[in-house]
Amino acid sequence: MGLFKDARKAAQSGASLGGAGMPGGRIPGGMAGMSMPDPAYVALVNKIGQSGVEAPAELHAIRAVGSPDMSGATPHEFDVTVKPSGGEPYDTTIRQSMLDMQMQGLTEGKAVTVKYDPDNPSAALLHSW
Repeated sequence: MGLFKDARKAAQSGASLGGAGMPGGRIPGGMAGMSMPDPAYVALVNKIGQSGVEAPAELHAIRAVGSPDMSGATPHEFDVTVKPSGGEPYDTTIRQSMLDMQMQGLTEGKAVTVKYDPDNPSAALLHSW
């Protein structure tokens, strides 16, 4: 039986899907320990992708803060000082899921480019480095 067919059957019978989203908590092969992306994070990524403002920034600290999600990306926190054009520099912490290959070249003290939400400048994502 497929993933969605199992879930539909469990929902119809009133069975618990368990913490892993599968009947009885079963985890499909290769997905153990992985979580689904947070919908609020996905919405932030989409908003910044559509209307974010680019600005130079300096990366001060990097911390892994979670387990890989279904894509294999691990949540990280990046402490940065954002230097917006025509505005005062400000410090913020970016929480962003990154694949191992995306982490290459990211080091403390590195100049990076961020995109931030113009309605909430402390909400930002690393854009390039």
